[in-house]
Amino acid sequence: MQRAHTLPPGPLAPRARRWARDNLFDGAWNSVLTVVAAAALSLALFSLLRFVLVSADWTVVDANRRLLFVGRYPEAQDWRLWPPIWLLAALGGLSFGLWIAIGRRGAAVLAAALAFVFLLLAEGSPALLLLVGVALAAGGYALARRRLRDGPAAGVAGRVVIAGWVAALPFTVLLLMAGDGVRATLWGGLMLNLILAAVGIAGGFPLGVLLALGRASSYPVTRLASITYIELMRGAPLIAWLLMARFVLPDFMPRAFVLDEIDIVMRAMLVLALFSAAYIAEIVRGGLQSLSRGQVEAARAIGLSTPQTTLLIVLPQALRAVIPPLVSQFISLFKDTSLVFVLSLTDLLGAAGAAVEQREFFGRQKETLLFVALLFWAGAFSMSRLSARLERHLGVGER
Repeated sequence: MQRAHTLPPGPLAPRARRWARDNLFDGAWNSVLTVVAAAALSLALFSLLRFVLVSADWTVVDANRRLLFVGRYPEAQDWRLWPPIWLLAALGGLSFGLWIAIGRRGAAVLAAALAFVFLLLAEGSPALLLLVGVALAAGGYALARRRLRDGPAAGVAGRVVIAGWVAALPFTVLLLMAGDGVRATLWGGLMLNLILAAVGIAGGFPLGVLLALGRASSYPVTRLASITYIELMRGAPLIAWLLMARFVLPDFMPRAFVLDEIDIVMRAMLVLALFSAAYIAEIVRGGLQSLSRGQVEAARAIGLSTPQTTLLIVLPQALRAVIPPLVSQFISLFKDTSLVFVLSLTDLLGAAGAAVEQREFFGRQKETLLFVALLFWAGAFSMSRLSARLERHLGVGER
């Protein structure tokens, strides 16, 4: 008999009891496992809450908020940070308004996140500037839901938003470095992790798609070159490639590449993009192999060329099928950005280490590491939930 995994119809309390009986207490062995697991989880949750609410001294986080979020970035140059934040907030609000509705649960989560930020993390002028970003996001969402979601304006608004997302990363990097901007080696904290992850995704995704198409190509030279690159990059860990970019490659590459003159942060961006491209290529290749041959034959029957078939028929369906593993790779890349500590860069984890090295906060590793884990979890969870919403919007697994 197939075991039930969802609540049966009927009043809530009886449904919950039936679900628990069918899934948690349907036998002596399952009942014992349920009780033991519940006891272990309750003990762990109690210990965590007691530490967070009673034992922990969060002054180390409060006193080092700037270090954790932007590292050694000069305070006089903070004006360069806010326009990209406002742009991303507006684009995020417009994107949700156009394509993904925020339900009650999503609104509650956003409200809790904003309350946490404003009550515990932001104060003074940063709080007011962040409030501008919140207003832009809310205004963009309301505008898209009421005026831009339907009718002829929807297509134009969608193209503008997509163009905005494409231009957001170059705009951010140029604004940070334009004129007498801050050297990239002074970027740090969570900001550095986010920029590295964004560059790795933006650079690795198109290259990975090209490598997947190259590996599936009927031309032997193209296929062999793609396979060689993919297997070479996947044959060594990311930390090894980062160290090679720092210490080895400048001595072996021709002077024409001027790799020894490239900033160490730029080298890290290059390595992350090239490394992630190899894994993205294999994910996309799996999507290409999942399509039936009839799709290509039907496209050719109506007169589409090979490039048209690839861009209009094959790739959209292949990418739609591999959204979950693609987002998993993006999440993994976001967390892997913490490995840049081997390049002496002060990312979020490095900033946490620098905070506890201060004399007045020596020995407060638990608080800082727990806060760092919360920030990484928030980023990973946000990408995961966006992926789930995108899958539902596209009907992945349904048609």
